[in-house]
Amino acid sequence: MGHNTKLLRKLRNNFFILSSSIFLVVIIGAFVTIYVNTYLNVQQEISARLEGARSDSSIFLQADTLPDPLILRIDLSETQEILSANSDIPNYILEQLTDPFRGETSQSMVFSSQDDEVMSVRFERTQPADINMPESISVGGREWRVVSSVSVITAENGITQSITFMDVTDFNNALSSLLYTLLIIAIIVFPIVAGISYYFANRAVKPIAEAWETQKQFIADASHELKTPITIIKSNLGIVMSNPNEMVNAQMEWLEYVQAGADRMSKLANDLLSLANADSPDLQIHKNNFDISNVITKLIHEMTAKANEKSTEITTSVQPNITLYSDQEKILQIATILFDNAIKHSEPNGSVDISLAQINKNILLEVSNSGKGIKKAELHNIFDRFYQSEPSRNSKNEGFGLGLSIAKALTEKLNGTLSVASRENECTVFTFVL
Repeated sequence: MGHNTKLLRKLRNNFFILSSSIFLVVIIGAFVTIYVNTYLNVQQEISARLEGARSDSSIFLQADTLPDPLILRIDLSETQEILSANSDIPNYILEQLTDPFRGETSQSMVFSSQDDEVMSVRFERTQPADINMPESISVGGREWRVVSSVSVITAENGITQSITFMDVTDFNNALSSLLYTLLIIAIIVFPIVAGISYYFANRAVKPIAEAWETQKQFIADASHELKTPITIIKSNLGIVMSNPNEMVNAQMEWLEYVQAGADRMSKLANDLLSLANADSPDLQIHKNNFDISNVITKLIHEMTAKANEKSTEITTSVQPNITLYSDQEKILQIATILFDNAIKHSEPNGSVDISLAQINKNILLEVSNSGKGIKKAELHNIFDRFYQSEPSRNSKNEGFGLGLSIAKALTEKLNGTLSVASRENECTVFTFVL
């Protein structure tokens, strides 16, 4: 028991680890995809704005004409003092932003223009050209991307240096916020995923555990059924062997007990073989057209003698000339089990009712008997292997509790249904539909 429990626990844990891993890989993959896609879109947006700002000549002329609110322009005099800025940002932040650009000289002229007040000369300084020209600067808790650094000649201020930046802080904050959100969701989802995985791991192992218990119970029940006839055979053979000088006729009583035990063992072996065949996925189904009305009528005549032994009356209602395309041998085996079970569990001087009818395309066979009936709490167990409604196994009329299990298994192989209904102290009805 302990070994089996450990194996089941190990199997459950393996299911748990596997399902949790799959869930987590899917979730992490989805989160990474969301973040990477958002990151690329944000970087694409930043790059587009930077390119747009660098190609807009208005940023080199008047600060109040800047089209993008994220663009900051700072003008430095020839003495590297701040002349103006298109923002109310504190002066110390402006100083830190412009520090890397102070003392720079332009390298080559790109274009020039002149009007009544301003002549501008733009030099190729729009991209960081060396270590003195940073790509981005973090100041005052915000991050700024360098747009351009140009020299401008004006009548009023002479040669000035105009430096433009773009504030990308909000973009970065959006990415950080998304990352934190995904992390929080992951922290919340993980125990939920673990709980769901554990639940489904238990669900997955449960049928295996039930099958294991059923197998153990099957072996125990089969051993119990074999024990009785073996004991009878051994004890009676012991009596026979203790009187070796007596004639066979004198020991016939003991030999008959031996024969009865052997017959019981043979019947059990045949039932177990029938059950194994019915459960086998390789069970052969041989279908052909046959008159099921004729088959059931003949079977009723064959079972009459057994019914007479218990003074049981058989009443029938068999619709004639019903043709069925199915496995005749297995249909006959199912009907035999149902008839035998009905007679066996009917009360002395009771009755067994058998009806066969075709309703639309379905064939319906009902077998009912008068008797004690089956308790409501036991109905769901009636098709279990070795299940018997009465606890005693010593009655000579009682079998092994395998017949209905065999009938149920064969019915499922034929794609039919077999059900039971019962009223205590009145009757029990088995319904076979194909």
